[in-house]
Amino acid sequence: MPADPAREQLLERIEQDGGQLQRDLHACARCTLLAVGRNLNLADDACLEVALKTAIPLSGGIAGTRNECGALVGGVMAIGLGLVSYDARTANPEARKPVMAAAKRFYRWFEREIGHADCYDIRDIHLGRFFDMADPEETRKFEAAGGYTPPISRMP
Repeated sequence: MPADPAREQLLERIEQDGGQLQRDLHACARCTLLAVGRNLNLADDACLEVALKTAIPLSGGIAGTRNECGALVGGVMAIGLGLVSYDARTANPEARKPVMAAAKRFYRWFEREIGHADCYDIRDIHLGRFFDMADPEETRKFEAAGGYTPPISRMP
């Protein structure tokens, strides 16, 4: 299948936007969700703001606990924003199936592309150790170790 230049340009814009947001704002789940959400117009500003607030504590492997990568979680949240077209306060198992399938495909892609789904493992492999981003000195060390350069900054 030939590459679609418009799609490639959009993906490049999302990647650049997400990387810049991460450098400026930190909180990878929020930055991923914001980059995808605003570039794809997934929600109005008020809805996106609420989603971003819920994404902030999911960073650092979920509240800094070193578990699931916040960028991965933010990407899954963006899939929900983009694909859930029914009232999310109701049970709708049939409508939920394609959303879950898309999120699973993204999760598997993320694992293949990045190498792991856990924040700890990603940072350990790509940077040599985990950094506690709640500590300003650790944040400086993260930056000095190349934490905002690929592949870390290229995370979806």
